Amino acid sequence: MSFEIRPLSDQLGAEVVGLDATQPINVQAFAVLHKAHLDYQVLVFRDQQLTPQQQIDFSIRFGPLDKHPSQGEAHLEGYPDILVVSTKTENGKDVGIRNAGPTWHSDLAYMKQPALGSMLYALELPDSGGNTGFANMYAACEALPTHLKEVVQDKRALFCSTRNKELEALHPVLRTHPETGRKSIFVNPQLTHGIDGMPDDEGAAVLDEIYAHCRNPNFIYWHQWQPGDLTFWDNRCVLHIADHKRLDDPTYIRHMHRTTIGGDTPF
Repeated sequence: MSFEIRPLSDQLGAEVVGLDATQPINVQAFAVLHKAHLDYQVLVFRDQQLTPQQQIDFSIRFGPLDKHPSQGEAHLEGYPDILVVSTKTENGKDVGIRNAGPTWHSDLAYMKQPALGSMLYALELPDSGGNTGFANMYAACEALPTHLKEVVQDKRALFCSTRNKELEALHPVLRTHPETGRKSIFVNPQLTHGIDGMPDDEGAAVLDEIYAHCRNPNFIYWHQWQPGDLTFWDNRCVLHIADHKRLDDPTYIRHMHRTTIGGDTPF
């Protein structure tokens, strides 16, 4: 199997060109993909034509899948492993999650074992908008000001689902990647609700400083989707956000299928 891996930016990300995800991938080729995912944090597999089952089969190569715990109504009918992210409607009802990822976050960070990674497959795209921002939390951690690093060293943050308040967990603010051993910042404004052992106001002030730091453009790559893109990001060291500016426009159609690879307990 022959394919190329080309960096997309100085911050993070690479595109995989010439790989057909519907075909068997041998051990050597998979090892190259796995290493590239760890090195670049975000991989974009170009020009894919996947059925739902083919997307599931390809995703499983990277680990067991997680079902989204709070959006059963947004799963693709007949495929509980696929979450529909879509602005489309049928009979006056949304077919999936319309405003997915409106703020910076890491998928399923409120679970005891957050997601390893997510794969999002572009089926229909708008004529403009709908880009996804990805932020390199390795780089953000390495550049974190000393006073903030000293405050959060060995601290844990409280994560809670915005939809199901019973889903919550404590995770390290500075997380160690289980495969690379590198430290990254593991808090986000969508799902983090405080720092364990700190007064609410003090913890909120520290988190706000960290969030502002993480939004530095030097850490961010904005992905402009192309038809057939299958994008796979590492939730353990990457934050992402969807840039929706036309959700009220009926001509704005952004229709995607997401699979999620299960992870482990952060340390």
